[in-house]
Amino acid sequence: MAIPAGTGTPPPWLETYANKTVVFRFMGQEMVFRLSHALFSSFDIDEGTRLLLKSLAQRIDLGKVRSVLDVGCGVGVIGISIQRAAPGARVVMQDRDALAAAFARENSRANGAVGATVDCGLAFWHLGGTSWDLVTSNIPAKAGQPVLTSFFRDAAAFLAPGGTAAIVIVATLGDFAFSTVRALGCDIVHSEKTRNYLVLHFRAGTRSEEKDAPRDSLLPYIRARQTFRHGNVAYDLETAWSVPDFDTLGYSLLASLDLVARANVQGELLVWNPGQGHLPAYILKAPGSSVASVSLAGRDCLELEITERNLTALGRNPAKVWPVPTEAGLVDLLPEGSIDFLYAAIRPIPRVPLHREMAEAAARVLRPGGRLVIASTSTEVHRILSELGRFRLLESRKYMGFRAVLLGRL
Repeated sequence: MAIPAGTGTPPPWLETYANKTVVFRFMGQEMVFRLSHALFSSFDIDEGTRLLLKSLAQRIDLGKVRSVLDVGCGVGVIGISIQRAAPGARVVMQDRDALAAAFARENSRANGAVGATVDCGLAFWHLGGTSWDLVTSNIPAKAGQPVLTSFFRDAAAFLAPGGTAAIVIVATLGDFAFSTVRALGCDIVHSEKTRNYLVLHFRAGTRSEEKDAPRDSLLPYIRARQTFRHGNVAYDLETAWSVPDFDTLGYSLLASLDLVARANVQGELLVWNPGQGHLPAYILKAPGSSVASVSLAGRDCLELEITERNLTALGRNPAKVWPVPTEAGLVDLLPEGSIDFLYAAIRPIPRVPLHREMAEAAARVLRPGGRLVIASTSTEVHRILSELGRFRLLESRKYMGFRAVLLGRL
């Protein structure tokens, strides 16, 4: 979903997640950026971003740029810096992390980047036939080579005539980046390498079969398809790169499945941070479960997309799929007391009191008598339990420092 970034007020929870404000200058414009422990480069503007922006200032006439797409925008430093330097340009920033997208919107508002829009979604999705004068990205190194290959293909394919793609990537992937861009028939117009990073500027490629690749496709993200088993339940999943539990079940998930196996899940099911989709798939295949609908919510759009794909393959399209930056956002999505069973995989963030947010959200969305499974580190689960005054502990499982608990809503 695309939202104009230069309007509105900060969400009330953002201050909880922001750990630092830094001042940054680009082409004579002074800006301030809120950073977060939960996001990349949490204490300063990272070296790769600085290197890429320096190359843009030196090599691109930003005054002539009318449209910019910044992919994997994080807190928005690249896109906002360009928009401030080229106020007539339309800038769209994308990130698959709903929390990063929320920070990019707030940083855009704080810096008066009124021509910027932030889209929470996968790279190059939902753009239709649009083209761009400038495509930028500080490419995440852990995406996996099929995803990176797809990225370079799409970056070239979405360029307007005469447009430029400008990317920065870790130096260890420099040879891969060069060979991939050249294989697409792209014209490399600038490169700059430091000990840690490589910057590449390139123009559109000549290989039409690459440009004609399907849009909004999960195929580059798919790692494998396999059968998973736990107890007497077996289910098939496609798994995605850079999402946990892609080949074996992790300790937190094992503890959760042990509890769910005896919980007789029924009614309206909501899954927070669904990962590859193991838990809802297990529930749907387990004997005795009677789920009326499955809704998905979480920060990571890739998790939501791969889980939706897996549930659809099982014949159960999710009722709702929500990218949500924090647990607190759940209370704005659902009517009070509308969920029968909530599964929440909690990923701790240093110095962020997630336990309070989760406790408040669960108490609101679950109906009286509803069930809640929380899975996380043993420490984080202990903190959440201390806040759950309107719940009764029914059962608990531990594996290697992780814990899952089953609770009943009073």
